Amino acid sequence: MPKDEQQIIAEMRLGRQDTFREVFDAHYEGLCRYAFTLLKDMDDAEDIVQAAFVKIWEKRAEIEIRFALRSYLFKTIYHQCLNQLQHREVQLKHQAYGQQEMKSEVALSVAFSDELEDNINNAINTLPPQCRAVFVMSRYEELKHAEIADQLGISVNTVQNQISKALGILRTALKDRV
Repeated sequence: MPKDEQQIIAEMRLGRQDTFREVFDAHYEGLCRYAFTLLKDMDDAEDIVQAAFVKIWEKRAEIEIRFALRSYLFKTIYHQCLNQLQHREVQLKHQAYGQQEMKSEVALSVAFSDELEDNINNAINTLPPQCRAVFVMSRYEELKHAEIADQLGISVNTVQNQISKALGILRTALKDRV
């Protein structure tokens, strides 16, 4: 290792910010380009390089640089990029798992919805004819009680009684199925 590099490392260990700033300025851009070639994302590349320099500064007293400073920096960035790529892979697997879970839940929901609709239709079909007609006109055709009474030639009170009767029968029929 050249003498001036040993001196630079010694000064960094002593906390000389000006020396650290010189190292940062001399290597930052090249390290970012290198990290970008590995990560294919400039924001991530810059984040990795900045984080590496912060870590070097924080652990400056403990760091052992046996070869060239430049090599040490590039090796550090290489390992940080590998960690980032592994993290991305884990995130992708987690996202894929989450999407699969959502698809399963949607499929289950649709299946449950279809089954529930079949159960409701079967229960409606068990209603007495006039009760069924009043219920369908009220709930599915969304007619008012007076309109139903006019169409069927019955009183509004009978319409209300038939809807109450239908709801009671449906509640009982669907209690165990829902």
